[in-house]
Amino acid sequence: MDYQKFVDQVAMPCCVISVDRAGAGGYGDIRIIAANAPYRSVMGPGYYDGMLYSELVPQDNKFEDFCFRAAILKQRMHAYVETRAMDTWTDQTLIPLESDRDDRGCCQFIFEFTKHAEAERMSAVSVGTANAVIRASLTLLNPADFQTNVREVLRVILEEADAKAAQILLIDRENKTAVDFCRVLSGDARPVFEHGVETISYEVLDSWERMIGVSNAVIIQGEQDFAQIEKENPAWAGSLRMNRVESLVLIPLRRGKDVIGYLYTLNFDTARVVEVKELMELMSLVLGAEIYNYLLLQKLETLSQVDALTGLGNRRAMKKRMELVSRRKNTPFGIVNIDLNGLKVVNDRDGHEAGDRLLIQAGEILRKVFYQEDLFRTGGDEFIVITDTISLDTFYKKLDRLRGDVMKNTAVSFAIGEYWSDGTTDIKTAFRIADERMYADKQVFYEKNPALKRK
Repeated sequence: MDYQKFVDQVAMPCCVISVDRAGAGGYGDIRIIAANAPYRSVMGPGYYDGMLYSELVPQDNKFEDFCFRAAILKQRMHAYVETRAMDTWTDQTLIPLESDRDDRGCCQFIFEFTKHAEAERMSAVSVGTANAVIRASLTLLNPADFQTNVREVLRVILEEADAKAAQILLIDRENKTAVDFCRVLSGDARPVFEHGVETISYEVLDSWERMIGVSNAVIIQGEQDFAQIEKENPAWAGSLRMNRVESLVLIPLRRGKDVIGYLYTLNFDTARVVEVKELMELMSLVLGAEIYNYLLLQKLETLSQVDALTGLGNRRAMKKRMELVSRRKNTPFGIVNIDLNGLKVVNDRDGHEAGDRLLIQAGEILRKVFYQEDLFRTGGDEFIVITDTISLDTFYKKLDRLRGDVMKNTAVSFAIGEYWSDGTTDIKTAFRIADERMYADKQVFYEKNPALKRK
């Protein structure tokens, strides 16, 4: 067959790809055996007839699977994918062709680049995939807890892919940790543990990013793919085999060009790998955007409850803790009202930067005694402790430590008033009593140190 004459009749970039047959239903070399002028123009001077495709573009097992299915299995293939190596999106179609040799199959490859993802092209998916993505999108709009909604989306993926497990892992780059955000398991399945430990390390996630590189997924559907993974990432491949993983689709969750985490499903119906990949890619777009927004709102919510100077909870956070403690009927709790002595004198004498340093030091001292989540700076020189997770005995031991060794060995001085409720005193009363005791303690301090008294 004159493949060159065939491709020259196509106006779009077009080539003919050959796929060598291999034993056990596998494939060998994948070559470009003819290309038209538009294709050669796009690919540049490095192109020549008969070259391995991987000489021209980075090797990609998903593209190889598409070529195998078109050339050997005679399936028409279409995909609209991000081609990160060229910073474009590619609308690609592979059409089976008759081969002029028994030891290889052939297909026609036609493509078109778009600079950005186009909604119309992305929506050209199967009815089943479209329905699943719509279900997922509507689920994420539910007023229920966000992670509960995400878990339901993972159930949709399990159902559509006939898979055994689906999981979302997020990357905390600041703390260099992997976050198990959400998972759904079917039957006796389990997530991809690392060497039998129910966790995935930051290093493993980092290795996934290197593996994916300019591609958009990692797909394992048989021994040939496993062999490739063992070359690229032998430690992870070992964990997969140990956890009885037979097939896997791993897709990055992105915010722009940044990877914020990964979505994967394992032990799926490999006979439907094309549909599963299509489904996962679209789900990753929906989930990536929603999870990023959720994390951003969580971060903003956290920042809105943190005192910027000391890193302790602020007044808003304290009020939320008061509401929480008030709802826990008959639960003992302790209140400590603390005032930093002499702050105004330091501000007036040494400047507000010195005063800020004193406040920061005060916060550090309080952290040495009480739990971070129980500490609040409510304004100026005022600090509050609200604790309902320790015993009466521990509460007073901590106060003794604060009044004793900690304050004796620093330049910081606190006026302290406390109240322990056995659960029968309401929190407002407890606050009032602790506040009265604090002011009495402060009065004693200023009687002993009149030069530090506010003017």
